[in-house]
Amino acid sequence: MDISLKNIMACEGADFSEDQSVLFRFFGFIRGQVPPDPQAGTTASVSVRQLAEQLEGDHIHLNVIRVGFDALGDTALQDALIELDYSIYRIRNIYRPRGIGVGRTLHWFITSDDSDGLDTIGDTGDARDLWRSWSVDNNGIDAFVVRSISGFFGLSPVDGDCDKGGKSDGCLAGGVDRDDEGLSRTFAHEVGHFLGEEHNHGNNNCPNTNAGRRNLMAQTGCVPFLSDGTTRDTRNSVNLTSAQGNRMDDHECIRGGC
Repeated sequence: MDISLKNIMACEGADFSEDQSVLFRFFGFIRGQVPPDPQAGTTASVSVRQLAEQLEGDHIHLNVIRVGFDALGDTALQDALIELDYSIYRIRNIYRPRGIGVGRTLHWFITSDDSDGLDTIGDTGDARDLWRSWSVDNNGIDAFVVRSISGFFGLSPVDGDCDKGGKSDGCLAGGVDRDDEGLSRTFAHEVGHFLGEEHNHGNNNCPNTNAGRRNLMAQTGCVPFLSDGTTRDTRNSVNLTSAQGNRMDDHECIRGGC
């Protein structure tokens, strides 16, 4: 099959006026580099052909909105940007088995001063204030990532609104005060909520089965522990059932193939 990268990028609305880095414009990695795999200790692997083939099918667009990162020191900032890139890498791999691609990924920034204290989230009210205060006027899902969150890991309306300017047109996709695996799972989990998925255990404490606990839509507190008995296995607890994938694929934010 012949694939025209330029045609795919044009279909996705990529900007050809500036830096033409494929890793930045096409994959959406803010550093213009493939992120490291935190478990393997090596650079992760990406495929232009695989991503292009995904974008010929149903997919979403993302707006990744950094909040207050200017208050981070140089080392902490670099670590935070790596976490963001890894989250983008992971959400593609998590959604791919269910036929949902991740297309145009744009990056936006709110300074610590402009955030009016919402770069550190203390409760769910703060989270809702954040996505109600800002939005990007395009057809991407607004995923806010802040410096830190206390008491929970992320928040999203279930079945979010793709029409901007409403009360449910964005999500708090996580904080960079967590490790790479934790943030990346929360990022994919909260976007899953936005696409219409509830927790897979309803109002119960946790799923009753190991498979249920390893589902992406189980809360982090339900995820099984690693052998050390203290660390949650967030890396391997990202499965989606076919039914979940089908429901997500019906959301209004899903775009048809290029």
